[in-house]
Amino acid sequence: MDDKIKVTYIDDHKIVREGVNFLLSQYPFIEVIQNEYNDLKIDDLLFRNKIDVVILDLQLEIFKGKKILNGYDICEAILAKYPDIKVLGHSMYDNVESVNKIFYKGAMGFVSKKSGHEELANAIKHVHNGNIYICKEIIKKTKNSAKFIEQTDDVLKAIIEPFTKAERSVLEKIAKGFSTKQIAQQLDISEKTVETHRKHLFDKTGVKNVAELISYIYSRRIFID
Repeated sequence: MDDKIKVTYIDDHKIVREGVNFLLSQYPFIEVIQNEYNDLKIDDLLFRNKIDVVILDLQLEIFKGKKILNGYDICEAILAKYPDIKVLGHSMYDNVESVNKIFYKGAMGFVSKKSGHEELANAIKHVHNGNIYICKEIIKKTKNSAKFIEQTDDVLKAIIEPFTKAERSVLEKIAKGFSTKQIAQQLDISEKTVETHRKHLFDKTGVKNVAELISYIYSRRIFID
C-alpha cells in the first residue's frame, strides 16, 4: 500500500536488526525495507526505496575509506542529502547528553532500546507526521521534555547532573585550552586521573576528541545554568 510508512533500520548487529524488522513488520501502517549492513550503500538504499523514516543505532560503525562513521555522523550525512527523511535515534545509551547530540544532528526522535516495540512504532508515526518524539525513558530523566517537544526549549535538561563534580572541573579546564599536565597541576591530581575523567567525558557526550568535546559543550550550552 502506498500510504504505508517506509522504514529502514540501520544497526550493525544482525540479530537486533532482524528482531526489530520482524516486530515492526507486524504493524499494518509500516513497510520495512530491509538492508544488509555489511553491504550497505546508504545513498542507494534511501534513493531507490524512497525511505520515509530511518531508525539509526547511535553506536554503530560504518567504514568509509579510512574513516569510521558512527550513528551521529550517518544522521548528519543522511539529512544533508535527504532533508525530508525523518531520523529516529535508537540506542541502549540513553543518557540525556547523547539524546541532545542526535537531536542537534537533526534527528526528530529518540527511543531507548529499553523501550518496547509498541513505543518504537508510535515514535515512527510521530516523526513521520513531523512531530518530535522522546521516549518515556528519556522523559523521566529530564525536567523540560514538554517544552522541548513543543520546541520552546532547544536543549533537554537532565534532572540529575550528567557530569560528576570532578568531571565538570576537568571539563571547564579543557574548555579553556589547558593541557593534561596543566589541568593535573591546577586541580592537584595525577595526569592519569585527568585522562580517566577525559575518557568518561568522551563516553558521556559521544565525541571522539577534544575539539569535538569543546564544540559539543558550547553548542549544548552545558556551562549555561
